[in-house]
Amino acid sequence: MVDLAPQSPSHASVAVTSPLRRYYVLALLTVIYGLNFLDRTVFNVLIEPIKKEFKLSDTTMGLVAGFGFVLFYSLLGIPIARLADRMNRRNIVAAAFAFWSAMTFLCGVAQNVTSLTLARIGVGIGESAGTPASQSMISDMFDKDERPRALGIFAIGTYLGVFLGYFIGGFINQHYGWRAAFFTAGLPGIAIAAVLWLTVSEPIRGSSVEKIKREALAPTLTFLGSQKTFLIVLVGFCLTTYTNYATSAWIPPFLARVHHLSSAEIGTYAGTFKGLFGMAGTLVGGLVVARIGRDDDRWKLWAPAITSGLAGPVFMVCMLTENFTIMVAALAATSFLLGFHLGPIFAIAQTVARPAMRALASAIILLTATCFGQGLGPLVVGMINDAISPQVGVNAVRYSLLSASATTMLGALLFVWAARFIRSDIARAAE
Repeated sequence: MVDLAPQSPSHASVAVTSPLRRYYVLALLTVIYGLNFLDRTVFNVLIEPIKKEFKLSDTTMGLVAGFGFVLFYSLLGIPIARLADRMNRRNIVAAAFAFWSAMTFLCGVAQNVTSLTLARIGVGIGESAGTPASQSMISDMFDKDERPRALGIFAIGTYLGVFLGYFIGGFINQHYGWRAAFFTAGLPGIAIAAVLWLTVSEPIRGSSVEKIKREALAPTLTFLGSQKTFLIVLVGFCLTTYTNYATSAWIPPFLARVHHLSSAEIGTYAGTFKGLFGMAGTLVGGLVVARIGRDDDRWKLWAPAITSGLAGPVFMVCMLTENFTIMVAALAATSFLLGFHLGPIFAIAQTVARPAMRALASAIILLTATCFGQGLGPLVVGMINDAISPQVGVNAVRYSLLSASATTMLGALLFVWAARFIRSDIARAAE
């Protein structure tokens, strides 16, 4: 049975060593991460009804889906992560979770695109604080070789949120309207934030074999900038994140416009074949890389490179085929392959950083990739849609999404390059 009150540091350090305790905290943080993506994804399912009600273009919807979220997410993420490297991370995650859930609820009362964008900015502010602190906590509960598996489990939250967002958004929108979908997505978060606050205590920073060395911001950034693995993976992850966010935002309109599915049908197909298969890929990626990476750390990047590279041509088939069955099979395979790399990449960011730098390292990876991927992915696809739709009509969305095939293959090449430096960079982080 987990303890129901905050603990002293000595008590917490004992609790964290218990497998039951560690996996309870991991499971709860994974659920919170899943609701993070639920609150992002539900918007994507609602693009069509919001566009019609407010009479907006695809470019505007891409801006609200992307930059409306990442604007303050990016600006505030680094300072909050710096606080998480020094302050109680449990408190930061709980407060941020309650805030972004409340802002998701407020999306449902928006009366125009301005108020909707402001609410989306609020969601971004809250979510900028949650993930880096969560990953830092997990990395202090699991050692170097366990982290790909632990952070692979945590990364399941990405596709758990996609799965729930598509299903809830599609079903609730069809039967009760798009505003009710936002209300349903936002409400549970406040209660679960209270559960985190009451049942989880702050873990001790650094495992028993890792030294904690407090450093100022400038030396921390200098060290991370000198880690070639970190820099190359950062660029590669930006590219694969473009693929993830572009597809998450525009697969629902693609299914509606090209394959003529209803809102509930979009929730079912997108939730199942993108959400569930993405969850499976993320779990398998964490487990496989944790196993094969023990003997050679380079496999922690080689394996994600292989699957990210394969995702490109498979997604081309998904977009270009006229056969509905082949399309959903290719969507499922793409989601599995894209999900595979998330846990290992999260683990790399933590492992090539020193213990007292982990929240900041996580924030740099996540915020830069999210700013690039979610900021540009939905927007670029929306702009291409508006530009070519006079010539190709509803098929514009399928051609514009092909850009997502190119970015994941480029990201794979960078992961291969980064693998050349990973062993020396891990050694430097342990000094």
